[in-house]
Amino acid sequence: MATDWLLVHPPLLGPAVLGPLAAELQRRGATVAVPDLRPAVVEAQGWPERWVAAAAAPADAVLGFSGAGVTLPTVAAEVGARRVVWVDALVPAPSGETVADADIRSRIPALIEADGRITDWTTWWGPGGLDELIPDAGLRAAIRAEGHRLPGNFYDIAVPVPDAWPEDGARYVQLSAAYDDGAAEARARGWPVVGGPDGAHLDIATEPRRVADLLG
Repeated sequence: MATDWLLVHPPLLGPAVLGPLAAELQRRGATVAVPDLRPAVVEAQGWPERWVAAAAAPADAVLGFSGAGVTLPTVAAEVGARRVVWVDALVPAPSGETVADADIRSRIPALIEADGRITDWTTWWGPGGLDELIPDAGLRAAIRAEGHRLPGNFYDIAVPVPDAWPEDGARYVQLSAAYDDGAAEARARGWPVVGGPDGAHLDIATEPRRVADLLG
């Protein structure tokens, strides 16, 4: 029997950031899978294929947050999903392969540590920064405990887009102004877009009821 929801965390974080939403969906009667995909990105080469293999489990709907968005078409095709939901997430290329945009590529060199790995995302915001982003101490501790460091060449790897995936079931949920471009691209492709730019990116963790309402 297929899981109702497969939730896919971004490469920079672990599954804890999706824990509150998973709990809210379960409270509403859904079955939910939130696999830990961090082992797939320990090395850069081949990570998209490992990512999809680790995520693959039958699911009716696939949801991806933030940087997970570029993997959603392949994950959805692999698991046989009918619905594919981007939540404040990167929209992949229409076909071929998705390459990292100039913005993230320009920011990464300053974040690479002496051993060649990218600084843990939970430390990007300076002392106390994560406290403001995630006010709940327990949730913040869980997210911080899953902090990990991507390889420095991670964003050099293009992510393939499959020839066929369930695009007729695509939906975009915008949470913050940071993803205005993602929402605009989704509209241009004819996908339903809900939400808006007035919230915060991490509302997926801090406002799970509102996000669940937006899933449709």
